[in-house]
Amino acid sequence: MNPIFYHSALPDLEQRLQYDLELLGLPEKPWMPQRTVHGQPLLDVAVIGGGMAGLTAAAALTFMGIGNIGVYDAAAAGAEGQWTTHARMQTLRSPKELAGPALGIPSLTFRAWYTQQHGEAGWEELDRIPRLVWHAYLQWYRQVLGLPVHNLHRLERVSQVDATGIKGPIARLRFATGNGTAYREVYARHVVLATGLDGLGGPNILPGVAALDRRFWRHSSEAIDFAVLRDKTVAIIGGSDSALYAAATALEAGAREVNVYVRSTGYTQINYWKAFTHAGHRYGYAALTPGERANVLGFLQAQRTPPARGTLQRLQSAENLLIHFGESLSGFHETHGQIAFTTRAGHAGSADFLVLATGYVTDPQRRPELAELVPHMRFFDAGALDGRLPLQGGVIPRLNGDFSFSARYADACALLAQVHCFTSQALLSLGKICGDIPGISAGAQKLAQGIAAKLYRAEHAWQCDTLRLYNELEVSDEALQALHARAAACPVS
Repeated sequence: MNPIFYHSALPDLEQRLQYDLELLGLPEKPWMPQRTVHGQPLLDVAVIGGGMAGLTAAAALTFMGIGNIGVYDAAAAGAEGQWTTHARMQTLRSPKELAGPALGIPSLTFRAWYTQQHGEAGWEELDRIPRLVWHAYLQWYRQVLGLPVHNLHRLERVSQVDATGIKGPIARLRFATGNGTAYREVYARHVVLATGLDGLGGPNILPGVAALDRRFWRHSSEAIDFAVLRDKTVAIIGGSDSALYAAATALEAGAREVNVYVRSTGYTQINYWKAFTHAGHRYGYAALTPGERANVLGFLQAQRTPPARGTLQRLQSAENLLIHFGESLSGFHETHGQIAFTTRAGHAGSADFLVLATGYVTDPQRRPELAELVPHMRFFDAGALDGRLPLQGGVIPRLNGDFSFSARYADACALLAQVHCFTSQALLSLGKICGDIPGISAGAQKLAQGIAAKLYRAEHAWQCDTLRLYNELEVSDEALQALHARAAACPVS
């Protein structure tokens, strides 16, 4: 583990965590057989993505006795997720008190980790969690649980294979490793896609922008060298937090002027999504009728989310920031070393650099690694959930209760039922129980329970044989003989 993320007080917390796990009987003993495919070990589960969602899923599986797993991330060790790359907030939006990925274990919470290092007074003084502090906590979470993360593994292909003596299809995963010149194949019964916001699609690039020289623009999900924007004019399209984070970072780097173009007519003050985090929503949403789900999500998606408090504080004294409400841009082209564009009102504008804070498009067809699965997937219709909830952000797959993809027809690719979408695209099917801090533990436990049930069924014959061959003596021969002797000495009336 990177020593910059470690503190000398943590061994005491780690000892307490191990004791807590012992009290709970966690992790459970492994209960699946070890199998091989083409001479290679067969994983029970391969988790794609080593960020918060992937780590929480791996921990939930491990606690449940499913220890034959691997976690694969394209980034180098310590760079998983968004926290050290394109996340530009200073603090998280989520309240510090949330249990997050702790899976019901107090000594695994962020609060326990932070308080161990800074004391109760430090905890009380903390307002919101700094971004890099949260990243350090996740690095500790991975290390203290011994989660098997393989870095520099970029998934290139998921395909279905059959193996002699193994019930059901097997996933063959092809990874590009290291700098992309080497390859590795892994076999797994189940695959969990914990691939973040763009894991089922990609960045939303406005028409005309992709053809521009990359010197002049980036999407907010990409790394941006803000230092080169000193004394430059910057145009940012979008009104979300990512737009304001980029604006603040550009201004702090010395940009001469930043213009933010927002389609809506203003910002709001209430974040209704915060009310969508209690146990009723977490456990009851998936059981609602389509109409009832439409009532909930239809309202939430119609509301704008207010800016984060920390971002407003960063921007409140910025004199060279201009926000243009009710505005959109088009007609992008290069001219005299700048990006030129036209506003909704038909006015001409230009900037030295353009940032697209335009979110993501969900479209699995944009993911070449899923090419063999996508034709068999079932998607929500254009008018989702009882025809009353318009889709936002693209083509959304329908998921089963264990986050697995549902099939379009009866004889579709059988592997779909063993590939699980543990990303924010599960919202329509299962509610807000993955991808965000509030519901991540509930989602991971639901995921692990569903996978456990399918693994057990796939190896039902082996489980029955193991049950019959169980031979641990509950009592000694001597004790049992003494009991039998006593029963013989007492006549039955």
